[in-house]
Amino acid sequence: MLLGTCVAHISVVEHQKRGLPHCHILLILSSDCKPSGPSNYDNIVSAEIPDPDRHPAAYATVTRNMMHGPCGPAYPDSPCMVNGRCSKHYPKAFTQETTEAEVGGYPIYRRRNDGRTVDVRRGRNRVALDNTWVVPHNLYLTTKYNSHINVEICNNVRAVKYMYKYVYKRHDCALMSMRRQNNNSSATATVDNEDDEDEIDETTLYQDARYVSASESFWRLFGFSLHSRAPFVQSLSIHLPGKKSVYYRPNQTVQQVIERAEQNSQP
Repeated sequence: MLLGTCVAHISVVEHQKRGLPHCHILLILSSDCKPSGPSNYDNIVSAEIPDPDRHPAAYATVTRNMMHGPCGPAYPDSPCMVNGRCSKHYPKAFTQETTEAEVGGYPIYRRRNDGRTVDVRRGRNRVALDNTWVVPHNLYLTTKYNSHINVEICNNVRAVKYMYKYVYKRHDCALMSMRRQNNNSSATATVDNEDDEDEIDETTLYQDARYVSASESFWRLFGFSLHSRAPFVQSLSIHLPGKKSVYYRPNQTVQQVIERAEQNSQP
């Protein structure tokens, strides 16, 4: 048993405007299998480059799929860069042991300065990345599936809330502007013919349209599931005394409505 007994789970497949879909999975373990503290986190999550001599397959997978960057001020065109800083907060700091996070929902994983690096090509240059650039992962899962699998310990309500929001997240949208060019209506992002400005219908000028990528369209056409939960939870109707909602047909009498309500309220 890799992680322990799973008593509940939730998974959500997310499609973005770029790349292939990915899945967010939240596993809730039984009380006797939950990691009790930082001393147990290292058995599940690793944030270091494996030893290439002892674990050559794991080393190849981690260095190929689980390295972030390079990014930072020297690479402002990186997708993770927002306002001149990495939105994922890389590179991380070296730490000798795993500790609980003071702020946020994830622990601070062990990242020892053991001298292991991997050379990554960025343009015409080669950059050496160390443990500060490793994405947290489970060594067994990453090696078995030979892919990018980010594994984290969710020990805070904030981290669990981040996962659950994907179930109720609305679809991606794209803002589309309508312009008239050469007496033909077309979709564009700029106004090329200023003489036709008076003919523009401002009501339909901008449309908030749903964006469906190619991968999402194929996913839905094949009928694949987008999310799953177990066990299922049904919300019960809660009401104050004497405030229960009653539904009835137009041809029912008051006495019939009262009798039906009393029958439904009996245990």
